Amino acid sequence: MAAQSVAPAMGLSTAVPAQARIAVRSARSASFMRGAAVAVAPARKNNTSRTVTRCYAEDTAMPKLKEEVKPFEYPRELSSVQSSLKSLPAAVRMAGAGALVLAAVGAGAAVGSKMPPKFQTAGKVTLGAVAAGGAAFGVMQVDKERKGGCAVELNNKLLNRDPSTLSRAEVDAINDEYGVDMSVEFTQDLKNMYDFYLTNVMGQGDVPLGGWEADALRSFKEALNLQDADAAEAHIEVGRRIFRMRSEVGGRDAEMQERVAFQKLVFLSNLVFGEAKARFLLPWKRLFNVSDAQIALACKTNGEVMFKKYLSTFPDPAAADLAMLQSAREYQTRIGLEDAIAKETLQTMCRERVEAKVEVASETLKSSGRTRARDVTGAVSALDEVLAYNAAMAALAEEEGVALGTGAVTLWGGAFHEGNRTDELRDLFRMYLAENVKGGVFSSEAKASLETLQMVFGLGSKETEGITLDVTTKCYRNFLRRAVTDGALDAAESKAAFLTDLCEKLQFDSEVAASVHSDIYKQKLEALLEKKALTDEDMEVLLRLRVLLCIPEATVTAAHRERCGVIFKETLTRALQVGIDAFSTEQRESVVKGAADLRLDTDLAMSLVKESVVKVFMTCVKTAKAKSTRLDQAKELKKMVFFSNLVVSPLIEGIKPATEEEIETEKQKQMLQEVMAEAKVAAAKEEAEEKRKKMLEEGTLVEGSEEDIKMQKEASEAQGSLAKTAAAEAALGQGETISINGEQVKVKSQKQITLAEAMEMTDRRDLYRNYLLYCMSGDQVDLPMGSSIVIERDQTEFLRLSQLGDVLGLTPADTADVHKGLAEKAFQTNVQNALKDGTMTKEKSEYLKDLQKQLGLPDDAAKTIIKGVTNARLMGNVQAQVSRGTMTIAEVKNLAAQEVDIEAMMSQDNRSLLFRKEVERMLTAGTGTFNKEEMLEEIPKMLVLDEKKAATVVREIAKTQKRNSLVSGIAQARLHDSEAAFKSVNNLLASHAADASTGVKWPVMEELQDLYSLYLLKDGPEKKTLQTLLEIDDETEAKLAEVVRAGNFSVEAEELEDEALF
Repeated sequence: MAAQSVAPAMGLSTAVPAQARIAVRSARSASFMRGAAVAVAPARKNNTSRTVTRCYAEDTAMPKLKEEVKPFEYPRELSSVQSSLKSLPAAVRMAGAGALVLAAVGAGAAVGSKMPPKFQTAGKVTLGAVAAGGAAFGVMQVDKERKGGCAVELNNKLLNRDPSTLSRAEVDAINDEYGVDMSVEFTQDLKNMYDFYLTNVMGQGDVPLGGWEADALRSFKEALNLQDADAAEAHIEVGRRIFRMRSEVGGRDAEMQERVAFQKLVFLSNLVFGEAKARFLLPWKRLFNVSDAQIALACKTNGEVMFKKYLSTFPDPAAADLAMLQSAREYQTRIGLEDAIAKETLQTMCRERVEAKVEVASETLKSSGRTRARDVTGAVSALDEVLAYNAAMAALAEEEGVALGTGAVTLWGGAFHEGNRTDELRDLFRMYLAENVKGGVFSSEAKASLETLQMVFGLGSKETEGITLDVTTKCYRNFLRRAVTDGALDAAESKAAFLTDLCEKLQFDSEVAASVHSDIYKQKLEALLEKKALTDEDMEVLLRLRVLLCIPEATVTAAHRERCGVIFKETLTRALQVGIDAFSTEQRESVVKGAADLRLDTDLAMSLVKESVVKVFMTCVKTAKAKSTRLDQAKELKKMVFFSNLVVSPLIEGIKPATEEEIETEKQKQMLQEVMAEAKVAAAKEEAEEKRKKMLEEGTLVEGSEEDIKMQKEASEAQGSLAKTAAAEAALGQGETISINGEQVKVKSQKQITLAEAMEMTDRRDLYRNYLLYCMSGDQVDLPMGSSIVIERDQTEFLRLSQLGDVLGLTPADTADVHKGLAEKAFQTNVQNALKDGTMTKEKSEYLKDLQKQLGLPDDAAKTIIKGVTNARLMGNVQAQVSRGTMTIAEVKNLAAQEVDIEAMMSQDNRSLLFRKEVERMLTAGTGTFNKEEMLEEIPKMLVLDEKKAATVVREIAKTQKRNSLVSGIAQARLHDSEAAFKSVNNLLASHAADASTGVKWPVMEELQDLYSLYLLKDGPEKKTLQTLLEIDDETEAKLAEVVRAGNFSVEAEELEDEALF
């Protein structure tokens, strides 16, 4: 029962004191506690004398704690026999014992002499022996009673005395006095004494061990000369009493108390006997059903408590004292405490010491914030002490023999971090940094101290870097403001050198300093812009500030763009929102005036205008893309072009007027465009006339026919669109006159603001292409009765197309590509129509050549289109043949001659299968030949097959076919089918030509000779090869040849003979 309840008792817990009951039970069970002592012990169970003595070495602060426990408080009295015999010398005792035995013998003999004569002799001997034995037994009992006085004597020697002070000499003196060896003859009494002392040394259940108990028990055990095995029995008995007590008392608190008591017993036993011997002598697991983990927990818990208690006995437990730390290491080793626990314990005490100092610094900082005169001297001093302590502990970590955990201290995992008080640590770090840089110098020593303080506080690098940047930035601003106010910066010969020196003193990053300068400039600019304009005086102030702070032009431009841009965009937005109908000179002048009032340079003003205009353009594009028809999309794009011409172009001219050089360049460009436009139109017209004349002369076209009109229209659409666009571009430079609200206004397009950066090239080209198709297709007008007509576009639509290309940011090359793409599409459609029947005639080829010239397509583009259409049709045919299995090598050769991509048209598996079929066909054709060059090189190359793999396929098929051909030939010869047999022999020779690495075997040689004779009869050309293959020697071959020449070999004759037999 006790064994089953031991496991819970090994858990970590606190308990209510009840160890006195164990002491009483131990006293009652001790055989040496007799008489009044047994009766008095219960009444004084809690009055065991325990005196604590602390002493210090003269040269160190190391305490040597020792508690004097005096459990033997009651004397024991000797019995009357023990008292009488104690004073007698040993010789007298021996003489008395001898006399007593002799007297008993005499008395027995005297009694025997009175017996009948016949029995007198026997009676004397018998009675004398009995009397002597009785006397000897009495003497032994008396001597035993006398020796028992040694236990009483030892007990009285321990009265009101710490048993650990008992020496071996005192025990030996008692042994000599009584002539005994108590460790042998009175072992149980010694075990009971040791048991009693052990029970009292352990103390009450909730009182932790002091660390001296193991030494005291070992000293007492050695003085008693008690063996380890006997002492171990006392430890086990104490454990049993603890668990019996647990079953007798009730309540959770009492149970916890006994559990703690058992943990103390296990730990103390390990210290007394050593861990290895204790594991052997004290089978806790077997006797009390506890696990190794529970035993380890008991040792860990009590060891940690003892180590903490030992450290707390020092005047300053966590001081940076080498002697104390070395002593702590020795003590840890002595009690067998794990390194990890000892390290954590010392680190916790060091952290708590630092936390106390940091708490003082934090309270000082908080209280200083409530007063006008901020005094943080106390907080700084406390943090200096923390850093000094941390440095001392880090230095001691290099010493030998110091306690584990000695080293740099960190608050991570302590009260500040666990209690969410890291804000206080950050505030202290900020304060300490500010105090170190308030003089304008951030020294390397201060920086190192702050890095150490960061580690002590357990703060992250990012947050401390942020605090450092914030504090140094404020300090830099303050010193910069002071330098500007007192004129020091103005007086400096080099402003850059002055600022650089200030940054170096504060270890302030130059890029951050430049950002500060930019912020100062922006703040000044924003203050001056309260009146929505900048005067000349304002610009002088800004220029002075820019010079003082060495602000680059790009930063100034960005600041004006950010601050002035907001004001300018308000004016610009109002002007753009009126639309193309209401936009006038008034809106234009308001924008120009706004740019001038804000002192915006031309480039910056144009950049701001571009941002706003591009947003309007993108809105138009988004609306156009949402339209479902090409006509509606074109209308939206046309609105964007009008907006560019009527609103954007005047704004650009007002903000950035053209120079005389630009005007002259534009005139020359217009003249060149006009000449090129005329040339394009003339060339297109001339080419169209020549083509028409040629076709009329050849008779392929009837003048005025519907086919003639349709062909001319389709062939000239793309070329005509390009010519119209070129003519529109030529007219574009002179401007365009349009009617707005009944008033004729001449406007010009602009190319400065485009969508080149806002849209992808693909999207821009798609918009241009759709508008080009709109220009080429014309408007469809619905008529009554369900009819409709198409109205052609006029020249202005192509002008809009050219302007749209400018707004979209397309170059002449880009627009030319779009026109070319449409021309290619038209040419491809005609090619597909011409090749509907799959053949290309001379007339079709000439027609397509003329069409290519009309559309202005280069030869490479035309060839590519024709080849693509041809390949597409061929691929369809090839796929059909492959799926039906009718594709042959001859057809593949024809495709290859037309430069068709065989690899693209047929898969790898299909090409491999086609090659295998061709090999099998050649080896079964009955020709007797095999073209190795064609089958191993040309055809694999044509089919894009690996030549080595192709050769392997040939060998495999040849090897199989060689055997099949031999068997077929012999079978056909047996059936007297000479033609079929001759064909099989040819197949055998073809297979051998494909692969000569193997021969043929047949068990009946006469049948092989018949095949050879048949081949001679048919006059086959490869007689020698067949002879070698069939392994026919020259002599036999000569005989067979003679038989054939004589006409004596005939398959038909054999057949007649066979028929006659039936």
